[in-house]
Amino acid sequence: DLRVCYGKAGSDLMGNDYTDQHIVPKRYLDRFGVSDGKRTMIGTRIVKKDEVKFFMDSTTNVGYIKNYYDVTDKDDPKYWEHFFAREIDALCGHDMENIIAQITLSSEKAIALSGHDKEMLSKIIVAQLMRIPESIDYVKKHIYPRVSAQAKEQALLTLPESILEKYRERLMRVELPEQYQKEVILNHTFAPENFERYCKILQDGLWLVYINTQQGHMPFLTSDNPVLVEGIGKAEIGLFANGLANPTTCIFYPLSPEIAVAIYNKRGIMGVLYDEYDGRKLLLSETKFIIDKNTKIMEQAYHHCFIPQPLFDVIVSEKCNKNR
Repeated sequence: DLRVCYGKAGSDLMGNDYTDQHIVPKRYLDRFGVSDGKRTMIGTRIVKKDEVKFFMDSTTNVGYIKNYYDVTDKDDPKYWEHFFAREIDALCGHDMENIIAQITLSSEKAIALSGHDKEMLSKIIVAQLMRIPESIDYVKKHIYPRVSAQAKEQALLTLPESILEKYRERLMRVELPEQYQKEVILNHTFAPENFERYCKILQDGLWLVYINTQQGHMPFLTSDNPVLVEGIGKAEIGLFANGLANPTTCIFYPLSPEIAVAIYNKRGIMGVLYDEYDGRKLLLSETKFIIDKNTKIMEQAYHHCFIPQPLFDVIVSEKCNKNR
């Protein structure tokens, strides 16, 4: 049972009361699913023990990790869950629907994204990049050790020699618990001055709006790690391989099976297109381009990749025929 593997059962490290904390907003996932009248069902792909499996499930039951954002440094252990629900996930509802409607109804030459639209989407994209396990784990494994070593050296300077001689090696071996490390990362990343600075980098970029004319048979896919960060001329993808402010960085984010935005740094070679194309929509018919983006988003998924219908039914049918 996949629900047992990913959070519907098992011991609760933070207490008996728990919440299924989505690492990608449920309201966002709903846009890639189909309502059955009671729930929104979504086609899901997962790789488990090197075996690819496909299944349909409610958007309530996918894209989350039990108690992932719980903290011990605040009065409310669900502080970050409530923060994301209030400040980020809410934007994926009516606000994103309004942006999609505006894009859909605008003429081909009109500016489809306003400055306010970019501001909202930047918050969603930056938060999505920073809240996923991949980013938090990277900071813990690669950045935290360097910062920790510097902090220890500085702390030692405050101690008298008599204590240093006896405890230096022991103090240098001290490592803070992973839970504390996660809390430090969340506090730093989403401090208003830092979060706003990251968002401003995206807002100032060149925004292209892609309309997928092949959506009927080749829609945009998404995943529980839906923001694709690429570097022009680089093979490696991901936020920490390319950075937000790098002039070569391109960020690709599907809003729906039909619409995606791409953001380029104005200081890069794509900057020459800014005056003519910023905020405008482009009709996209190149299947190869769509498949390339879909494949990369699928490969970088944490657990779940989401495939809109009718493509999901086609894939499952072909898989069943091969297994016969």
